[in-house]
Amino acid sequence: MYGLSQQWLVRDGVVIPSAVVLSHDEQYGRLAELTPDALSVAVVGGDPCFDRMRASIAHRARYRAVLGAHSDTTVVAVSSTWGSNSLLGRHLDLIGDLLAELSIDEHLVAAILHPNTWFAHGPLQIRHWLSEYLRAGLRLVPPAVGWQHTIVAADVVLGDHGAVTGYSAAIGRPTLLATFPDHDVAPGSVIEALGKSAPHVDFRQSLHEQLHRAIGDYEPDQFHTVRELTSSIPDESARTLRQVFYQLMDLPEPDRAAVVRPFDPSELTIEDGIACAALVSAELSSDASVHVTRWPADVTSHHSALHEAADIHLVVRSDHPQRDLLTHAAILTHQNPPNDMHADQALAEIMANYPACRLAVVANSERTGVLRHRNGDTATAEVVDGPGDVALAGSAIHAWLASGRPWPTLPDKIVITHGPFRTSIQLSVTVPMVT
Repeated sequence: MYGLSQQWLVRDGVVIPSAVVLSHDEQYGRLAELTPDALSVAVVGGDPCFDRMRASIAHRARYRAVLGAHSDTTVVAVSSTWGSNSLLGRHLDLIGDLLAELSIDEHLVAAILHPNTWFAHGPLQIRHWLSEYLRAGLRLVPPAVGWQHTIVAADVVLGDHGAVTGYSAAIGRPTLLATFPDHDVAPGSVIEALGKSAPHVDFRQSLHEQLHRAIGDYEPDQFHTVRELTSSIPDESARTLRQVFYQLMDLPEPDRAAVVRPFDPSELTIEDGIACAALVSAELSSDASVHVTRWPADVTSHHSALHEAADIHLVVRSDHPQRDLLTHAAILTHQNPPNDMHADQALAEIMANYPACRLAVVANSERTGVLRHRNGDTATAEVVDGPGDVALAGSAIHAWLASGRPWPTLPDKIVITHGPFRTSIQLSVTVPMVT
C-alpha cells in the first residue's frame, strides 16, 4: 500500500518518521497489517485538502468566472490519474468525444491530468495531444495548482480511480467513472467506496445524456460513504495537525484558532481554449428571433445532436490553422483587424481567398463589427444586450437568407437565443448601389 508499507516507513528495522499522518481511522487497520511498528507514531490528522475544498465552496461562483462559465453553464470536469489504467490511458479520445457532443453555449469542459502524466510525457507532448481539443474550447488545468478550484466549480465530474475523482464525490459533485480497475484499488478504501457508488459510463450511449442524467439523478447521500471515509475529522485537520507539529518542535502552540484557508481564485490559471470553428444550427423562430446551437467543429462524435439538426453551416475564424475548415466555411470571422487594415479591406481579402465563403464578419471588438455577403450586401452589427458576440449575427443572417427573405428586409434588431442566453444585436443594413 502506497505510503503505509515498510519500504516507505522503515529503514534498518527502525521506523523513520516521527509521525505518520492518517486521514481516517480505517487506515489504522492497513497500517497495522503492513507496518505494525509504526502504530506508535500514527496520528489521525484528517485531510487538509478536503477541509480547504469544503471551505472553498462559498467561492464557487468566483472559480466558475475564472473558467469562463456563466451561472447557467454546465461545467464538466474530466479527471485522469496516471498510468495505462487511467481515464486517458484507456480512453485517449474521450475528451474529444465529450467536446463534440456538448454545445458550446451550454457547456464548458475542463481537463485535470495527474502531474505524473504531465511530466512522464512532457508538457509539450501533452499540449500537442490536446491541441485540437484546446481549439474546440477545452480548458486545461495546470498540473500543480487549480484542480481543487475546478472540482469545486464543476457541475459534474467524469473521472477514474484517482484521488481527484474521489474528492469530487466527497464534496458532493455528481460523479461518473469512465474507467475503474478494481484490482488497482485497496479494499475498504475511499476509492473502493467510490467505485461502488458512482455510475459507470456506457460508451455505447451518448455522453451528453449520461452526464445530465447524473446531474438530474444525484442525491445528497449518494456518496455518503465516500465522504465519511475521506476524513475522520472533517474541518478539524488544521487544528489537529498544528497541534502535532508544535509538539514535534517542542514549542507552545498559538492560542488563536488554526486557519483553514479557501483556495485563492487568483491561483486558478488555465490554458483557455477558445472554439475557433463551429458547426451551427440556426432556426428562424420569428421575424426578429433566431435560435442558434453551436458545436465545436474540430472534433466529431457519432452521438452529437448536430446530426439531427437541420441547416448546419460552418463558421470558422480566419486565423484557424486547419485549411480544410477554412476552405469549407460558409461564414468566416476576422477578429480585431490591424489598425492599418480597414474592415473593407479585410472583408475583400476573405472573399478573394475563400471562394466557398458566403458571409464574412469582421469584428472591430467583441461587441461591434461589419458583415458582408458575397454579393456585396453589407450590415454593421452591435451587441446591445446579452453575452454573445457579433459572430452570432452572421448565423442569424444566414438563417434569414436561408428562409427566402432578402437582405434588405433584415430587422433593425434581432434577438438570438443560444443555450440559456439571449443576445440582442442591432443591425444597420446597406445594399450596394446598382449602376
